[in-house]
Amino acid sequence: MKRYFYIVCLKYAPGMWQLLASFARRVQERARPVRLLLNPGFGWMNDAWGPVTDYSFSSQRTGSNVRKALAFLWLNPWRLKRSFQNHPPASVLLVSWHPLNFLVARLAKFIYPDIPVITWLHEPYKDEKGVYGVKALIIWLVELCQTLSLWYTDVVILHSRRGLRLFEKRYPNFQGIKRVVPLQFQDDGFDAEIPRRYISFLGRADRAKGIEEFFQLVEEGAKEQLNCDFQIITGSDIQPYLKRLSAAAFRKLRVVYRPQLSDKELRDGAANSLALMALYRETMQSGVIPLALMKGTPIIGTNIEGITEWVRDRETGVIVSNKPAMEELLAAIVYVQDHLEDMTVRCRSHYLATFDDRNWDEHYGWLRSIIL
Repeated sequence: MKRYFYIVCLKYAPGMWQLLASFARRVQERARPVRLLLNPGFGWMNDAWGPVTDYSFSSQRTGSNVRKALAFLWLNPWRLKRSFQNHPPASVLLVSWHPLNFLVARLAKFIYPDIPVITWLHEPYKDEKGVYGVKALIIWLVELCQTLSLWYTDVVILHSRRGLRLFEKRYPNFQGIKRVVPLQFQDDGFDAEIPRRYISFLGRADRAKGIEEFFQLVEEGAKEQLNCDFQIITGSDIQPYLKRLSAAAFRKLRVVYRPQLSDKELRDGAANSLALMALYRETMQSGVIPLALMKGTPIIGTNIEGITEWVRDRETGVIVSNKPAMEELLAAIVYVQDHLEDMTVRCRSHYLATFDDRNWDEHYGWLRSIIL
């Protein structure tokens, strides 16, 4: 009977779709059929393509408000069991944090004890939870459930050296395989003729990602009459920040707000930017970095390991202090403007050498004997 490589992503995050779809294509090209078991939120992003996609095992987020609120804790084990039995897995890849990953891993191992379970751990352990405020409670819950899923995990794939170090600190007794592999993106191409005019913020508007500093910069940029505009592309509610902007600052800001952001909107936002802001207080590796590099766009990022591991100061971006003053950020923008042509070439080269999924065999060659 044919056996499948399963990719399971119970948490909806638009930036995750490109990563798992790219990985699925590369596995399928190497003669292993793929099945995707995804959160229904991905449905609008998934155009018809090769691998079979199943949303039936997870909640459709319908019904009462209580059910909608608890949808992330809903799993249909009977449908999932039938899927595993009717389409036997050769291996299972768990993508993204989710409290119920351990139930998927346990069920797969219960039916097929010999199959390898692989886990992508983008952020294996947050050692600085305080920057997330009340969300730290949710992070604690997910980390607890993640610990349970590791009981059934044979291979852990991390995406930064810092991630590996924190994983080994948190789970010193893990006996499986551990590897560091940069996030892999499918190249969307590069157009040097696209006009660049924005300093941009892409993604979820969290304090830990520097959203407050970004809006302060918009205000300061208007006062200093910088020769550029600003842009934010997000699925988060940013009305409280917009209401505090002066009229002059508001005129300098382009806002793209949609609860569901497409890959194209994010990539277009990177392509028309002078620089992307990554003023993070804590991260292992941001998907904004390879996206920016793909489009030849420098990053202005904080001096934390999750940024400095991938951004080369004054070459593919500008590194600023962890809590940068406005003068430091304004100087970083001027530096990018003065050196944009050379930095764009270096960004594009760094992307192709490190993050492009045409390097799949180089980064994942060791995995082929496990999953194929």
